[in-house]
Amino acid sequence: MLVACATSAPDRAARAASSLDVMQQNSAKARGQIDTVLASLDALLDAPADRLRETYDRYDKGVKQMNEYADAIRENDRDLRKNGNTYLAQWQRDASDVSDPELRAIAEQRRRQIAESFQAMRTTLTSTAGSFEAFLRDINDIKKVIGNDLTPTGQASVKQTAVAQSARSEGARVKSAIYESEQAIDRLRSQITPTK
Repeated sequence: MLVACATSAPDRAARAASSLDVMQQNSAKARGQIDTVLASLDALLDAPADRLRETYDRYDKGVKQMNEYADAIRENDRDLRKNGNTYLAQWQRDASDVSDPELRAIAEQRRRQIAESFQAMRTTLTSTAGSFEAFLRDINDIKKVIGNDLTPTGQASVKQTAVAQSARSEGARVKSAIYESEQAIDRLRSQITPTK
């Protein structure tokens, strides 16, 4: 993610910004997939008996895709946790090598601003991850339970659960949290992207 492997400081910043862009794209895909999953859940819970398998398969496919997006986001987050501090530490080392006190102070002040933005983004992502994980757990649980009892009785039983009835409102909360994360990512990315 945010790596210090590039040869020059502008290259490191550009790579970091690019990594944040990938993270934001994955978040946007996940946010959009929530609507797909919820629509397929509604269709499954309201399907006539002769369409249960068809609607279940659509729901299953949507949940699998949601899990794939979640895995990508988790991977992005692991990379960010692992390498984010490396990027800032390299910046700090570079700043400490500046001999002019005024320029060194400017570099250090800007690094602190970026570090604060990075921390704010991390806080937002951590909060989002908690609500996202709860939503994933619920949609996967619904898939397991109804998949094992793909009958009108199983369908009716699942439809009456608090989990199924609150899925739409929970999905809306998660979408809002993901959007906030995307905004935090965008703010950090705009602060570190070098001009061409």
